Amino acid sequence: MTRVERVDERLGLAVCRASLSGRSLVTYARDHVAVRTPSRPDFTDGNALDLLAPPAVGDLDRWLDRFDDTVGRMGAHTVHLRWEQPFSGGVGAVTDDGDDPAVAGALDQRGFTLYPVRILLRDGGAGADGGPPASLTADASPDVRIFPVAPPSAVPGGAVDRHWYASTVLYRYAHGEEPDDWRDLDDDVVTWSVEVQRELALAGRAQVWVAMRHGAPVARLTLAHDRQGLAVVEDVVVHPVHRGRGIATALTVTAVAAQLAVHPGSRVGIGAEPGSIADRLYRRLGFAPHATVWSARRR
Repeated sequence: MTRVERVDERLGLAVCRASLSGRSLVTYARDHVAVRTPSRPDFTDGNALDLLAPPAVGDLDRWLDRFDDTVGRMGAHTVHLRWEQPFSGGVGAVTDDGDDPAVAGALDQRGFTLYPVRILLRDGGAGADGGPPASLTADASPDVRIFPVAPPSAVPGGAVDRHWYASTVLYRYAHGEEPDDWRDLDDDVVTWSVEVQRELALAGRAQVWVAMRHGAPVARLTLAHDRQGLAVVEDVVVHPVHRGRGIATALTVTAVAAQLAVHPGSRVGIGAEPGSIADRLYRRLGFAPHATVWSARRR
């Protein structure tokens, strides 16, 4: 019997890989996808084994061996398995974890921690409530100006690079609001991430957006795409002093609307913690919950 796959099957995992640059190697096999970033063995999302079906308890050791034989050979710092569970919560549902307690228990015995991420999609079809998609409109404070940062030149320096630097300073607020929260932030990883975004922007695969208020950058996000019709919104960060003014909503709406204006057939994905404020926000903007991607990680 021929197996018929949905066209959106495992699209949640594809969203997780959409912003990878040429520094990462992606290898497709019959039942998994190996993601390796040799230059950054500490880049957890860039060193993973994506399973094309949720694992069974009896298969876990086989998958761990497969990780060692593929990703692990590159010296990855973290053993990382990912898979997705289709969202089937229906209208109004906020959480629908769909995890297998037996698998979760077996992973716990092996020293793994499970992390769920809700993947939401917007593609111009039905909205999150099953009706027409919400219009991409939002209002922020009138003193907020939102604009795309021009792609940087291949040669560092100049006004554009100053905008890039100012936007990256906001990264730290994704880790907490106080200086003590930033002590464990690896500046080297942030610098490397900015370099990757620079390369993607130069290649026409990413756009950084910034919100300015009172002449200073107060929020930022990145919208990247894979050249195959799939885009992803990442790194949405708002300075804590400027939250509650609709800036994150306006920033997301502006960036996504610009992407769809240029590539009207695109699907745009975004990740959020299930049941979080961000999860609810993106649903209001017309993003429909598609799947929960589970990450099992062990140092």
